[in-house]
Amino acid sequence: MDASIEKKWREEWYKNRVFEPEVNENLKKFFVTVPWPYTNGSLHVGHGRTYTLGDIVARYKRLMGYNVLFPMGFHESGTPILAFAERLANNDPDTLKLYRSYLSEYESKEDIDNIIESFKDPKNIADYFSKVIIKDFSDLGYSIDWTRKFTSADNFYQCIVRWQFNKLNELGLIKKGNYPILYSIKDENAVGEDDIKDGDTDKVSIEEFTGVLFKGNDFDLLAASLRPETLFGVTNIWINPDARYVEMNYENKNIVLTYEGYVKFSLQHDNVKYIRDVENREILNRKFKVPLYNAMVPVFPAVFVDPDNGTGVVYSVPGHSIFDYVYFKRNKLNMDIKKVVETPGSINVESLVEKYGLMENDEKLKDATQELYKEEFYNGKLINSGKYTGLTVNEGREIIKNDLISTGLGLIFYETSRKAVTRSGSKVIVAVIRDQWFIDYSQDWLKERAHDLINSMKFYPEMYRKIMNDAIDWLRERPCARRRGIGTKLPFDERWVIESLSDSTIYMVTYTNAREMRGIYDHLGDIPDDIIDYVYLNKNINLEKYDDYVKGKAEAARRQFNYWYGNDLRITAPPHISNHLSFFIMNHAAIFSGKYLPGGLMFSGIVISNGAKISKSKGNVISLLQITQRYSADLYRLFIAVGADVSSMLDWNEKDLSSVYKRYENFLNLFEKYTNPEDSDDYIYRWFYSSFYLHVKEFLEYMESMKIRDAYISVFYSVMNDLKNVENRNADVNIALKKIMHDWLIIMSPVIPYSCEEYWHRYVKNTFVSGERLDINIEDRIDYNIIESEKYVENVISDIKEIYRVIKNQGENVLITVYGEKQIMFLKMFNSKTVEDTYKIMIKDYIKNKNRISDRYLDEYKILMDNIDYIGRSTGLKIKVERSDSIGVKNPWPGRPLIKIF
Repeated sequence: MDASIEKKWREEWYKNRVFEPEVNENLKKFFVTVPWPYTNGSLHVGHGRTYTLGDIVARYKRLMGYNVLFPMGFHESGTPILAFAERLANNDPDTLKLYRSYLSEYESKEDIDNIIESFKDPKNIADYFSKVIIKDFSDLGYSIDWTRKFTSADNFYQCIVRWQFNKLNELGLIKKGNYPILYSIKDENAVGEDDIKDGDTDKVSIEEFTGVLFKGNDFDLLAASLRPETLFGVTNIWINPDARYVEMNYENKNIVLTYEGYVKFSLQHDNVKYIRDVENREILNRKFKVPLYNAMVPVFPAVFVDPDNGTGVVYSVPGHSIFDYVYFKRNKLNMDIKKVVETPGSINVESLVEKYGLMENDEKLKDATQELYKEEFYNGKLINSGKYTGLTVNEGREIIKNDLISTGLGLIFYETSRKAVTRSGSKVIVAVIRDQWFIDYSQDWLKERAHDLINSMKFYPEMYRKIMNDAIDWLRERPCARRRGIGTKLPFDERWVIESLSDSTIYMVTYTNAREMRGIYDHLGDIPDDIIDYVYLNKNINLEKYDDYVKGKAEAARRQFNYWYGNDLRITAPPHISNHLSFFIMNHAAIFSGKYLPGGLMFSGIVISNGAKISKSKGNVISLLQITQRYSADLYRLFIAVGADVSSMLDWNEKDLSSVYKRYENFLNLFEKYTNPEDSDDYIYRWFYSSFYLHVKEFLEYMESMKIRDAYISVFYSVMNDLKNVENRNADVNIALKKIMHDWLIIMSPVIPYSCEEYWHRYVKNTFVSGERLDINIEDRIDYNIIESEKYVENVISDIKEIYRVIKNQGENVLITVYGEKQIMFLKMFNSKTVEDTYKIMIKDYIKNKNRISDRYLDEYKILMDNIDYIGRSTGLKIKVERSDSIGVKNPWPGRPLIKIF
């Protein structure tokens, strides 16, 4: 669609406030939300999928007669924007390069330096990219009500966040304690999923290791392990010969580990003191005592030891570790391999090495390791392990860990589940923050409410209901505040800022009445908690203590909230289940009830580009701006709709895009070449009309289940194929198009709104198709007999072609014999079990073909005669049709005529 046409309809929608709904008690409402975008940069093709699906659903619900609210705001909380501003102020080259690449798409070269200079103030970053996102979303035709826009940094919204935390505190859900959290050393601050690069799609979790102390004469070595039950199989210790090791003092013990391990340890434990750097030869020339059974083991160099993983000290158990075994054998170490875990199957280190053909650093090492650990954890028992012999691996792990800690030979060490950096590039580790505030999601009453809520909601696809319930079971304490960053001050301890996911759990309430609540804040400089109670909890308060302006705004805000809330559908992605969505469910369950609870969740799959994850390093990032400039909004939207099922992975690639484009171009050509013809009631047009509304019926059924791809395959691809069939009959496509144009444009408008708006105004009427309602009382428009008739004709053509192929293209005449009165007579007799002797000759043939005999007794003779010219053209043969007047060993049956080629 031409860019000028897109611009025209954007302006008309905006001027006429088409997507700015107001309370209307006479209309059913539908409130749909998607995650508010983070404003530290522009968005790309992958981000656009969820937002596009949100708009498709919003537009679909409008055509179904709903009063639809589809709002949008912006997330500015946390440290990423602040950290980027600080890096720009320090002229960090990587950050400068990143922001130049963002700005180069939107700005002239001479303006970029000044804009980057302004970005040293984090507010300017957020303001700039919120405007960019608004433009990108508008260009893509999103039917968003921008009058309700707000950000997580807005003062009036922060009043609502503080109110939320006061409510959670009143419910006993806010607590304080020492808690391990993800932490940025450079930023000196806790970080959450929203702060971490790819944190939403590649989750970073906290893993608890057992720190094991190997006693030495002058100092101890600290190894961190997830498998303390294998201690009795230790043969040696590995250290990296090129790493930096340091000695620290902790609880009157001198302990050696890598410098990186020491930094992490010192942020997890109190009273840790650095002593000195340690030469690697000091470690390699000594033996150390294995705890619990006191064997002395040597230390060997190993380059595979990652100094930044755990403590950089690894104890070697080649009998139960693929990495250790491969390195052990490669270096021909003359030591006995000890077995301390026994499994009933044949899976062990040796068999897996043979199976995978492993070499050092082979990627298969990880796969083999996972297979071994899984087998030993679920099926293994300890052997050769002293008093622990006979325990299962699961039992032994906990008991040995506890014994190590209680005897001072072990301690807790935390590590991230993968290497991670913040969005601004700072390293992420695990730290234990003292007096950390957290939300206690472990309480039974809250979990019960959350499960009840989940089980009352709609899930698209349904399989995510169980996954959501499982996530709620897993959820416990969640750190909810940090020392710095953009966001809301914790109301009962203003030294802390509420973290960026915890301030975004019920933000959807604010969409319902952002205008009114902002007005109250601007008037009072605050929104008191009792007013928020009045608005969001319908509590009776003394409104008379406020002036008429505040009373009026509060009453209007309450009316808006009571009409629009709850959130009927939230569309998001599976990686948010364990964080945002869990908090979304829990906080709603804690604070709200009844109709104000969420109604449904829909999950959008990830987007890759040309078979690879989207990333700047791969050079496959395509911004939303590029989408509208290179292609068109409607083409992108159509590809999102039909390219894959909603929850499946979608690959943005030129080959698939080209295929969709051809169909879209054909659609445009149909309307560009349209002439307003005289109507006709010929067979092919009656068939097309019925077939169209059968597709509409399928469309409606699919959309109610949010099977958007199936819905538009039916009502776009199938209708286009039907139009091709009309053309193949030498019929006028314009007549067929005229019969369905009104409803087809309405139905297609959620996916290709610009095109439909243009052709609606050009050929139908001077209203907005985006606001039209579809008449769904269509059953009487579907003539199933004529649909069956057309299927019958196509099946006959297919059968003729197949027979002609089998007889090797011999003959030019076709005789089609359809069933007659004698076949009908037989069927009646057979069904009543009274077949006369004369007709019994037909029984064997009937039984052979009964599964392919139609129960619709179409007038097949008339159908074939009406289409005889088309059948002849399609097959290239001369066609003759007759009605059977005899019986025999072989008979024509309803839906299964006899075909003879000669």
